[in-house]
Amino acid sequence: MVTGSNFLLDTGSGKLLIDCGLMQGMGEEKNWEPFAYNPADISHLIVTHAHVDHIGRIPRLVKKGFKGKIVSTKATMALAEPLLEDAMEIMGYAAEKGGREEFYNKADIAAAMRLWSGIGYNEKVELPDGVVLELLDAGHILGSAMARLSRKGRSIVFTGDLGGGNSPLLPPTQEVAGATYVVMEGTYGDKMRQDSNRREELENVIEDTAARGGTLLIPAFSTERTQDLMYEIRNLMVEKRIPSIPVFVDSPLAQKITAIFSEYLPEFDFQFPELRFVEGVDASRKVHETPSPKIILAGSGMSSGGRVVGHERVVLPDPKSTLLIVGYQAAGTLGRRLIEGAKTLKIYKETVPVRAKVVALYGYSAHRDSESLLEFANHVAESAEEIFVVHAEPAASAFLVQRIRDYLGVKATAPEAGGKVTLKF
Repeated sequence: MVTGSNFLLDTGSGKLLIDCGLMQGMGEEKNWEPFAYNPADISHLIVTHAHVDHIGRIPRLVKKGFKGKIVSTKATMALAEPLLEDAMEIMGYAAEKGGREEFYNKADIAAAMRLWSGIGYNEKVELPDGVVLELLDAGHILGSAMARLSRKGRSIVFTGDLGGGNSPLLPPTQEVAGATYVVMEGTYGDKMRQDSNRREELENVIEDTAARGGTLLIPAFSTERTQDLMYEIRNLMVEKRIPSIPVFVDSPLAQKITAIFSEYLPEFDFQFPELRFVEGVDASRKVHETPSPKIILAGSGMSSGGRVVGHERVVLPDPKSTLLIVGYQAAGTLGRRLIEGAKTLKIYKETVPVRAKVVALYGYSAHRDSESLLEFANHVAESAEEIFVVHAEPAASAFLVQRIRDYLGVKATAPEAGGKVTLKF
């Protein structure tokens, strides 16, 4: 599956975890199931990046007995706390709705942060059992990293999520050399993005919606995607390529995250006169009192919760308006149903007709497409004895595995959840 990233590496006399994320969309109830290992046995948790499908179960891991060390880049550590607090609220609602136990609380988050330390890219850290950790820039979101674990001349690279080179804010993925094994993501393993000028396409969508007098609603992840879009919209307005219309960022989380981006990326300016951060729930409802045309950026990115759902209830019935999807939509989410052409949706127990224009713009995707994933695999093919394709729906992983075998002649497999593999490491 695409969410719920969680890998256990047993080195013989040490147990390491790579990521401990939430499962989202279909299978969300599995988050409450016991971990497949004893959390108290884990000495280190290595975090590739701060998206909740990679960090969202960390406080629960602590709640269930983990007392080891958590290691990530400094930026990932900074982003983690507000993102975990947001996930706590979402999971609290899900627990109440499903009659389940508390997932975790603020004390669990605080306990996790006390175990956490940040390191720099390419800094080497000694772990138990002779293993050395090095984090390489994955180019996916701010602070994202690939984790290289080395011992006795052999190494395993866990890619986390690999950047598609599409962010106006981030450098490209760092090249990896000499890996013995690679555990790589395959989210878009069977999808190809058409070559396009994403900035021009964004400009066209904004101009088209403004000309129709509608609202452009963009469900966007609070981390990276919102900041990418804010930066692009700001520049398009400064250059007078799009009309000067109100831009609402309706996500308290995105406001916190943007402050962290400003701290770590001071060379980028996210502020402009048309930009308005929406503070409270009442203010969120009042956004629609502002006459259109206008732009609303709101979480969550898959329309699986958050304030965007309330906006969709208002915007989707309006034929003058546009819903712009700019990221992966997990199976079972509202966003996925919209991408697949749903004509009506159930929102807050109300049947809502979809009359607005629904547009998908994958040029801002933080993930690589099939061709780009194969290109990454090609760079590691010379040394890799086996490539494991993970973090993908079955069709995507199977397609990418076959391409790696056919084009690169490297052993490649798509492991199943709960599967075990013995490595020469």
